[in-house]
Amino acid sequence: MKGMSMCIARRRVRSSEFGVRSFKGQVQGPRSKVQSLRLSVLSPQSSVLSLSGFTLLEVLVALAVLAVALVSLLGLQNRNLLLTMQAERLSTATLLAQEMLTRTQLEGPDAARVTSGDFSSLHPQQYPEFRWHRTVRPAPIEGLWELRVGVTWGEREDERAELMLFTPLN
Repeated sequence: MKGMSMCIARRRVRSSEFGVRSFKGQVQGPRSKVQSLRLSVLSPQSSVLSLSGFTLLEVLVALAVLAVALVSLLGLQNRNLLLTMQAERLSTATLLAQEMLTRTQLEGPDAARVTSGDFSSLHPQQYPEFRWHRTVRPAPIEGLWELRVGVTWGEREDERAELMLFTPLN
């Protein structure tokens, strides 16, 4: 309360001694807006009720814009998760295909007997949805073999990784 009474007393002194309207015209420079604002707040003509607020229409428009933005961001997050899972599966399939190429090289010409399978015998209970198939055939160059290993993990066409290698088989 004490600070409030001092403010009122100060307002009375300023408005009675200087005259707010005549002093506003004399203020110049970059601080003029701040000083005129301070003087207009202290003037007896100003009141708290003259402050303007937001209308209901403005609030509704702001909420609608916010809702559209949040829905878009949530959709992008969902898409990001799906792409991350797809990239993880593609990386896993590529590593499994590389493993099958290496096993084919170690098996030699006998690798042509088994052309497809899954990874349950090599990695029990780790990659149940991944299947592999391979093709071993002689390359056009004498002594080289063409090895193709494909790994699939779903029904769609883009859920597939395939590697090809030309190598001599012992």
